[in-house]
Amino acid sequence: MQSIINSIVKNRNLILYLTLSIISFNSLYTNSSVHYNGIGKIATYLSGKSSFFSSSIDSYFNLKEKNKKLIDENLKLKEIELEYKNQIVENKSFNSISIINANVIFNSINKSKNIMVIDKGTNGGVDEEMGVISSKGVIGIIKSVTENYASIISLLNTDLKVNAILKNSSTIGSITWDGLNPKILKLNDIPLSSSIKIGDTIVTGGMSFYFTKGIPIGTISNYDNSSLEGYYEIDISVFNDFSSISNIYVIERTDNDEIKILLND
Repeated sequence: MQSIINSIVKNRNLILYLTLSIISFNSLYTNSSVHYNGIGKIATYLSGKSSFFSSSIDSYFNLKEKNKKLIDENLKLKEIELEYKNQIVENKSFNSISIINANVIFNSINKSKNIMVIDKGTNGGVDEEMGVISSKGVIGIIKSVTENYASIISLLNTDLKVNAILKNSSTIGSITWDGLNPKILKLNDIPLSSSIKIGDTIVTGGMSFYFTKGIPIGTISNYDNSSLEGYYEIDISVFNDFSSISNIYVIERTDNDEIKILLND
């Protein structure tokens, strides 16, 4: 205790100076608008710098988590790619698939004819009528392309129809969107004679220029078999969350030109 008192006595001039300085600054801050604004700006600047520094540190330490997420996504994509290559070998076909990575820079989900824009164009190997997927499944189809950008007609576009099948039975249908719920698609043309159940997986049918067979789309979430036209009314819960898509993959079926030649003959 005596040492504390001795220290205070020894530094009494400094303590008095600091005390009077604090009182003076407080008086200026309270009674003078000029000093109030000046000190406020300094406080705001320091607070902003502190927040930026804190955010930078937080981003740095979150890099590991972000990298893990990207690695997991790439692994899922590789699984899809290997599955397609296995199908190619089983079918004794010489088809190959080209995959181009790109980032979404514009995306809409609240219109009836939604589109996306990505940061890859002809310079990056992207062309019109290529299929677009994510690690979770189908996204849409390339609509138009410039040198550095491309627009995508997403599944959330009432003009788009994608060939699809029931994974377990290979019953053929088509996927459309009714313009209402961005999480629900419609599976059409499935006859009432087909056996379906909630949770059945829907994948691409492969009978198009855009997608090979077996790319995930979603699962059956609801259906109605009371139609008098002989077909189910089926709701599909889509695998992709279109409100948060940032990374996509453009795929190309390199056999398209050969198929088109046969169709034009």
